[in-house]
Amino acid sequence: MRWRGALVFVLVLASAALVHVPYANAQAGSGMGMRNQGVMGSGAVREWFRRLNLSEDDLDRLEKVLDSRELELSRAQNEIKIYQTQVTNMLLDPDPDMKSIEDAISKSLAYEKTVRMIQFERQVAIRKILGEDRWQTILFLVREARMSEKMGQFANSFSAKGLRPQEVAMYSRLLTILRQIM
Repeated sequence: MRWRGALVFVLVLASAALVHVPYANAQAGSGMGMRNQGVMGSGAVREWFRRLNLSEDDLDRLEKVLDSRELELSRAQNEIKIYQTQVTNMLLDPDPDMKSIEDAISKSLAYEKTVRMIQFERQVAIRKILGEDRWQTILFLVREARMSEKMGQFANSFSAKGLRPQEVAMYSRLLTILRQIM
């Protein structure tokens, strides 16, 4: 009976990890030949960037959205880690106090809700700024960035080589934004 609460906690953590995957990853989106697998390479990523046709104003607005509530988001994420560590430590006890574990899980879930709501609010705001086609492209680039990073190819796939000097600064800003969305 005591382990049921711990099992629920593990299942909640596993489900929370799955929420990080944007729901539109598998959607066709903007019709620019999205693939479901693999790392595209720097030339293709740069072409996707160019097709986004972002202005300085677009990037300013995206950065403003991502900066809003950043402190609250960071605090909530840190609190989740603290409660997860507490539960892990409590479970090391041969006879853990299930009430304390349940309390820690409840508090962690409250912070998890805060994190998710901030993320969803950001996604809605970014979608409004960019419009549907560019939003789908951003989701695709986030997925590519995640895959590239997992494969150790991020620096190669998201290289700024071949971009005009005025594009390099915008591209760098976009990469920072993508990292925050990831």
